[in-house]
Amino acid sequence: MIRCVCGDKPKQWDLALPQVEFAYNSTVHSATGKTPFALVYTSVPRHVVDLIKLPKTPRVSVAAEKMAEEIMTLKDSVKAKLEAVGLKNKVAADKRRRVKVFNVGDDVMVFLRKERFPVGTYSKLQPRTYGPFKVTRKINDNAYVVALPDSMNISDTFNVAGIHEYHADEVLYQDENSGSSSSEVEETDVGGLPW
Repeated sequence: MIRCVCGDKPKQWDLALPQVEFAYNSTVHSATGKTPFALVYTSVPRHVVDLIKLPKTPRVSVAAEKMAEEIMTLKDSVKAKLEAVGLKNKVAADKRRRVKVFNVGDDVMVFLRKERFPVGTYSKLQPRTYGPFKVTRKINDNAYVVALPDSMNISDTFNVAGIHEYHADEVLYQDENSGSSSSEVEETDVGGLPW
């Protein structure tokens, strides 16, 4: 890229920035269907060969009215285009989205991200899913309060992405001293938490 813009003098790349900026602002954006210049100034600026002296006639009101109409039309078309692109993106995202809704009293597993662990207690080898715990309050479809033991010493409010349904046959994690295989089911040891 730098070679294309600067040619044989790559150390003088900063001198080519105005031309690069002008080229970028003159390029049509896929989401809006317009150039950044057209969105801000309603038209692409004239190049050096297009510049001519403007007439000094006082027909400002007609031109101003026409410009205002063009701006309103442009804004409406860009708004419609952005809404269409947003709807298209939403449909694509919703195809992969899984709706999870929990009720008060449901047993859930909580997934603890690295940031949730108290400082100095996180280890890559320790389990990150704990439970089962009861849902004590539903804030909305995206946030829940879970009854965590006081010994965990972290916030008990979770985003729905960090909560999973609890299944009785679910293997949580194995105690390193148990000698059992990872396929055997074992009860949760809440007292064995690292904090």
